[in-house]
Amino acid sequence: MLIFNKKKKNLDSIYYKIVEESKVSYYSLKSGPTNTDHLREFFQLNLILVLWYMKTKNMKKKYLEYLINIFIKDLEGMVIELGGSETSFRKKIRKFVENFYGRLYVFSEIFDNFENVGKTKLKEVINKNLKSPLDSKLMIDYLSLNLLYLKKLDKKDFWTASLFVNK
Repeated sequence: MLIFNKKKKNLDSIYYKIVEESKVSYYSLKSGPTNTDHLREFFQLNLILVLWYMKTKNMKKKYLEYLINIFIKDLEGMVIELGGSETSFRKKIRKFVENFYGRLYVFSEIFDNFENVGKTKLKEVINKNLKSPLDSKLMIDYLSLNLLYLKKLDKKDFWTASLFVNK
């Protein structure tokens, strides 16, 4: 249990690194006014990239679950801040979580088979599923670049490395 508590601290650090690096990357790609829904979508994609990486590197399942649980708690906090009523709260959270797991599955499949399906399938999914006004080509290039970066990232460096690159 002591080892997991140490990893828990590292996982908290990873989660907040995803949040901060997502903000930096989002603002470097976007044009026009900021929209919190779009920033949340962008963050979700970065979280999905990290979860995919952790799964492919055979990291413990409880680590992935821990990051997802933090994300769900953040969603709950967001809905409360936006003034969600008790009755609509559960419905909103359930919808967000279902969408997240759907995206996690779809994007993980694409990332697993990126050499075969490449940017074509990524573009199709991005154009179909995302509401963000970010230029789809910029988004595809960003995801492709970071997918390749994470594929090369050694498991032992994961805990201290930058998680995303912008150029």
